[in-house]
Amino acid sequence: CNDSKVCTTDYCSTSSGNCVYANNTVTCSDGNLCTLLDKCSGGKCKAGSAKNCNDSNVCTTDSCTTSTGKCSSKNNTASCADGNLCTLLDKCSGGKCKAGSAKNCSDGNVCTTDSCTTSTGKCSSKNNTASCTDGNACTLSDKCSGGGCKAGSAKMLSR
Repeated sequence: CNDSKVCTTDYCSTSSGNCVYANNTVTCSDGNLCTLLDKCSGGKCKAGSAKNCNDSNVCTTDSCTTSTGKCSSKNNTASCADGNLCTLLDKCSGGKCKAGSAKNCSDGNVCTTDSCTTSTGKCSSKNNTASCTDGNACTLSDKCSGGGCKAGSAKMLSR
């Protein structure tokens, strides 16, 4: 009465003399080494849970080879976050997250120094004392003060 199937319990019925092939729930192997804890169900071996091949790196694509059960990881070019909120469109390269383009925090004012806080991505501007041009050709050495351009000394006429 042996049907050679691991997912059936085989016996000869003593009352009828017939072979009986009863489904069981024993552990089995579905032939895929990337599944764990396979179990019999309905007379067939059913795959258990998938083997965890996740290396926790968003910049790799992880897989398992069914014939060997070996995990592998290949670098990808997925979108990622480099941890710096002042960079945009970060991308994976060489298995690591690479910074994208810098966030534009410029307020267009030469008299402020603009910056971005990497932990929040918030732009800020601080007044500076850089050289500037107040638009008056009759002043020299104009300087930034209080966030605006202040006239320098008056141009002297030479005779």
